[in-house]
Amino acid sequence: MTNEVKPISKALLYVDGSESSITAAQYAIVLSKKYGFSLKAIYVVNDTLLTELLGAKVFVKMEKMDYERDLEEDGKRYLNYVVKLGERKGVKVQTALRKGIVHEEISREVEESECSLLIQGELGEVLSLRDSFYEEGERILRKVSCAVLVVKNKKNVDWLYDSI
Repeated sequence: MTNEVKPISKALLYVDGSESSITAAQYAIVLSKKYGFSLKAIYVVNDTLLTELLGAKVFVKMEKMDYERDLEEDGKRYLNYVVKLGERKGVKVQTALRKGIVHEEISREVEESECSLLIQGELGEVLSLRDSFYEEGERILRKVSCAVLVVKNKKNVDWLYDSI
């Protein structure tokens, strides 16, 4: 009797509300169903950025609190949508809503949940080398300690998701 090696036992899906992160969610669900690993979706409210905007006097304190609450509600809606996408295909998706610096919170969740794979949507367009240092998808890619799968090709992913 041989023990089957499972290269992926737990995967973390980064959801930011973009179309590419929803495409990544569909693909993560397809993979989870096919290979039987557990799936957790995370949304991070970048409250550090909100604090910087408050300090730069872009927001007053009440506006910051309102905007932060709106971002939390958005995060809950996106995570609930991903849970429903999973339910439609018989895949249970756990969720986590965090606040902080996005790439640091994702990295922390990867460690705490002992994930062997991070799944994220296509990286944003980088117009300069300087921008590449601030693009969250890029920062996540460099920070996490596990394998990273960047999902592209929405048309193919839609077909795969619909076929399961």
